[in-house]
Amino acid sequence: MLQIVRYAIKSERLKPWVKFIWYLETASNVSLNHKLLPTDNIDVIINLSDKIDYQIEKQRYRAGTVHFNGTRNKPGFIIQAGKIRVFGISFYPFGLYPFLKVPMLEFSNQLNDLELVDKRFAQKLEAAIQNTKETSEVVNVIEKALLLLLDQNTVEMKNIDLVQRFCSENKEQSINHFCEKNGLNIKTLERQCLKYAGYTPKTLVRIGRFQSASKQLIYNEENSFVELACDSGYYDQAHFIKEFQEFSGTTPGKFNKEGLTIKEHSHYAFF
Repeated sequence: MLQIVRYAIKSERLKPWVKFIWYLETASNVSLNHKLLPTDNIDVIINLSDKIDYQIEKQRYRAGTVHFNGTRNKPGFIIQAGKIRVFGISFYPFGLYPFLKVPMLEFSNQLNDLELVDKRFAQKLEAAIQNTKETSEVVNVIEKALLLLLDQNTVEMKNIDLVQRFCSENKEQSINHFCEKNGLNIKTLERQCLKYAGYTPKTLVRIGRFQSASKQLIYNEENSFVELACDSGYYDQAHFIKEFQEFSGTTPGKFNKEGLTIKEHSHYAFF
């Protein structure tokens, strides 16, 4: 079982953009070949161990030392062997834009070498951890580096705030209702979501539903598919099964039997 430690963000300036920082280290050699499920998180990975490969739609990619996967609506695989020491920065779907200032649509369903996208960003993160050994201190240094990189342009922040509110409220209301409440044209919301989060509002809602359903399948096996579909916001069981298979590559019934996801092989500690 992998031991992943999650660290809460301390800086109030970072909290709107970064969910948490996490750390994974193994004492002995391991072999990972685990499924990565679609997600609206964007994780910047700082790999201090053996190389990481990703398989995305049957194509295999070798990741750079500092890299990230854009928001995903397709399953993939992470492959790594040897001793592992990795830091991750988990951003909200709209959270990476204020650091990169590049439309997130360009990175969706892709493995991205951060040094090729923003060399300064990658170098700042690498420099931050080079001379720091204690894990908790590395986390503090990463936060300080992020604060130096954060650019909160007033006009941009107004638009990102709109996407932020949509992502937090979309489970409780329809896209049409959100637009009516905020005096928005649906096409305007669509453009903003594509730019700052990488997907249309409809796709973000679908990914959010899938995340809710997959977590329940992993951690709560007692719920029936009917209950799970209802709890996660699907129209009915048939809608749930069809959409779940699209995002996971398998049916809900086979999903837990596979036991392939990284979450099913991880134990989490929180600080």
